Order: sequence, then C-alpha cells, then structure tokens
Amino acid sequence: MSAVAHIDQYKTGRFYSDDYRGDFSWNGFEYNVLLRNEGPGPDGTPHFTDIAMAAGVDDIHDARAVATADFDNDGDLDIAVNHNAGDPARNTLVEPVLLRNNVGSRRSWLAVELRGTESNRDAVGALVRVTTADGQQMRHVSTGSAYASQQSARLYFGLADAEQVERVWVRWPSGLVESFDNIEARQLVRITEGSSMEELALPKLATH
Repeated sequence: MSAVAHIDQYKTGRFYSDDYRGDFSWNGFEYNVLLRNEGPGPDGTPHFTDIAMAAGVDDIHDARAVATADFDNDGDLDIAVNHNAGDPARNTLVEPVLLRNNVGSRRSWLAVELRGTESNRDAVGALVRVTTADGQQMRHVSTGSAYASQQSARLYFGLADAEQVERVWVRWPSGLVESFDNIEARQLVRITEGSSMEELALPKLATH
C-alpha cells in the first residue's frame, strides 16, 4: 500500500500500528546493498552496480548507521555498520559489523589530516582539493556526516594508478588558503594551519 495514495490513513498512524503491521518490521527485512561506482556512463551520469551479494554483505539485519574509516590503517576505507537494537526480551540483539576493505589498498591513495590553529582544532568546515594528472577531487571535513554515525576526520583520496599528487590545496574555515606541490602517493600527510605539512606513514596497528 502506498503512503502517498492513502495519505489520509497514513496521517492517522494506521500504517505503523501493531494491528496493521503484525509481527514484522517493514524496515528490518530488506537486503543490504553495497554500490560500486562504475564511473560516468555514455551520457555522463554516474553508474553504480550492487555488489553486496558478491561481497557477502547482503544480510537482512536492520542496518541503521554506516560510518567509513580506515580502521586497519592500510590505505583504504572500511565500513562499520550499526543495527537497530532489536528486541532484548526475545534475545534478538544484533551486534555492529565491520566490513574490512582488503581490495582498495591495491590502488594508489593519499590520506590527509588537518590540524587547525586559527580555525577550530579539528578543521571542521575545511575544504581539501587534490590534483593529479587524471583530474581533481574534493573533500570536506564535516560533522554529523551520516545518520547516528560519524565518518573519520582523516580524508582519503583514491588515486587509481597515480604515484604522485601534483597539488594539495586547503581552504581553512578561517579563510586561509594553502597549497603544497609534488607529494608522493600512498602516505599520510598532516597539515597544520599556517605552519607546515608532514609526510608520514600510516600508524601501525597494535599487535596485542
């Protein structure tokens, strides 16, 4: 039944009553999807393919929050998925899931961390632009980036096969604009507002 076609009943809350819905949640039994960006099609429109089944992540848990971060510090973004708490009385709690990306780090990348001085410490609101021979990418440092979750403040740029970044350009919330040229790929760069850029390896994970 369409809520739009039956808007009067929808406004009364009937669609969400236990009598109408029964024992099953409308939102808890759809398969999760994982979309791979296939790039622009012939018409210039981005195309995506659902690879959830192939990757083994097409479960039917009531997923509610998704956050991306490089949890294993290998140069690519992993995905953390949190779920609806379920029904404790029925012992149906569903634990969060970490989907590790063991494919992306095979390609080139650059990680960027910002430290504000005149701007806020976490550089929230900063804009970073990375330029390679293949073009430009932009990322914002933001908060409240997803429902009930927060993405990593460390920004990642996928560089395909590029082994060098021609320029990293930063516009800080304070209005200061800085740029840094000829940076090797596959590393972390830490930029301090108005001061310097450090080239670093990603932190090693603790083994205990």
